[in-house]
Amino acid sequence: MSTTSAPPPPPATMSKPKAIPLVPIPTSCFDENHLPSVLHQPDPMTPEAERQARRRTCRFIEEAGGQRCLRLPRVAIATATVFFHRFYAKQAFQEHDRFEVAMACLLLAGKTEESPKKLDFVIRECWKLRRKAQQQQLQNKLVSGGDSPNVGGMSPTNIMSSPSSSSGGDLHMKSDEFARLKERVLLLERVILHTIGFELSIDHPFKFLIDCAQGLSKKRLLEYNPTKKAKLVGKDGQPMGKPQQNNQLVQELAQNAISFANDSLHTSLCLQFSAQQIAMACVYLSGTHAGIGPIVGKTWLDLLDGISAEELTSISVQILELVQSNRRGVDSGQFKAIRKDLDEMMKGGSGGGSSQPDAKRQKVN
Repeated sequence: MSTTSAPPPPPATMSKPKAIPLVPIPTSCFDENHLPSVLHQPDPMTPEAERQARRRTCRFIEEAGGQRCLRLPRVAIATATVFFHRFYAKQAFQEHDRFEVAMACLLLAGKTEESPKKLDFVIRECWKLRRKAQQQQLQNKLVSGGDSPNVGGMSPTNIMSSPSSSSGGDLHMKSDEFARLKERVLLLERVILHTIGFELSIDHPFKFLIDCAQGLSKKRLLEYNPTKKAKLVGKDGQPMGKPQQNNQLVQELAQNAISFANDSLHTSLCLQFSAQQIAMACVYLSGTHAGIGPIVGKTWLDLLDGISAEELTSISVQILELVQSNRRGVDSGQFKAIRKDLDEMMKGGSGGGSSQPDAKRQKVN
């Protein structure tokens, strides 16, 4: 009788993690102060540092998956980002290199969303992108007159003349470093699968928000505020008729909502709320952005079935904080107007009401 030997155990540094919950963590239970990276000993991160690490790596995933690098479809980039958030909901940044985890998430998401990329291609493109960013950081630091930094774990000498890379910034595929990196990414892919409980089917806000925007427009439950409506003109320079207004309304509402949904991926919202709830909050933010609101006698909470004032406020505030921190030239007064609208909604007042022209309906640039 033949016997087969058991597979070798994984390295001690990559012990099998516990699976994470497959449903969003309720906001009342989600606590940044109890995330693994914040509790990690002996070198805990602050909640702010943990949040910034997520945001920076999400930007890396977005750029690496984009048309200039891996050319993944948008849904695959979004899926990779959710994998990343779920992974670090149960693992610590101190234990796993976040850029290597990002590579593994992109590799896995490509397979999941039926747009697979070869491992060598993923590693090479991500390496070039990270190397380019490191060189830019170093150049900016030197131009500003600062001391030579250690950027991203690499010394300036290694950044400019790594023995395993060519002058163009490519990683030699036959180098020992490439072989080690390839092995680590493959191992991390398995660790990620265990960590997320092999849950590969991810819902994203995009489909839900488009359905929501189209449904509200079809029922004629939304309208431009009078100030915005007066400025709507067609290609002939004449005021738009109602059919034209409605077509532009749904297009503008969906387009802005998609932008807010993309921003939401850089936060931990996917760990706290369902994709449908995030989609509804993005539609609300899109309406305030475009000068669109409920018809007279209705409020946003009347139209957005399945989300409470508390949930809408929490999602909206987290997205607005991200946008305000990332984009220069944003008018903080306009964000304050939205916050005021949300506060009044929480108090059960007139917040989230019709699209009449008032301070709460200012446009966000």
